[in-house]
Amino acid sequence: MREKTILHKQARTILTKASGFLEGYSHTLNPYVGCAYGCSYCYVRKMPIALFREESWGDYVDVKANAKSLLIKELRREKQKGPVTIFMSSSTDPYQPIEYKEELTRNLLEALTEDPPDFLFIQTRSPMVTRDLDLFQKLKDRLLVSITIETDEDRFESSFLHKHLPSEGDYELLKNFMRMVFKHKLRLLHFYQAHQISQQS
Repeated sequence: MREKTILHKQARTILTKASGFLEGYSHTLNPYVGCAYGCSYCYVRKMPIALFREESWGDYVDVKANAKSLLIKELRREKQKGPVTIFMSSSTDPYQPIEYKEELTRNLLEALTEDPPDFLFIQTRSPMVTRDLDLFQKLKDRLLVSITIETDEDRFESSFLHKHLPSEGDYELLKNFMRMVFKHKLRLLHFYQAHQISQQS
């Protein structure tokens, strides 16, 4: 796997007005620019945010270093205007590998638990999402988490540029996550396993 370009930048804004296929949400929230997973099927590859970078999609990640302070300010302002429903994230994975070090997504979630939006949807393909169950519990029915597993069959590995198939450990983490979700009766999980589709093709 090629080395990623990691940059720390000061963002001008963190909450973006939702549009297009996300029109059911009021805002999108992207902790990072770019995504180290570099999934071959990702629609962001064809968006201006990716097309006008010198690096290829999957080879760079910009860390929005001031994201939490921006979120606290912008969330307070937007809630005064009306309901705030957030899609996290529309052009990155909030739990991509750099999150292990930066904990930027967790910092944002901490801010969201202190001043909750009307609804928060989290989309990821990473088992790291299980780390933040303690914060999810605080959001309760204001939250829905969607986890994507593309496939569990080695023969499909070449189809995915990030070259990371879920391991047995990943599955065990997600199983435990599901048990905790139902134990605490949270509106939390939509689980998608792509091998169910691949087996039909």
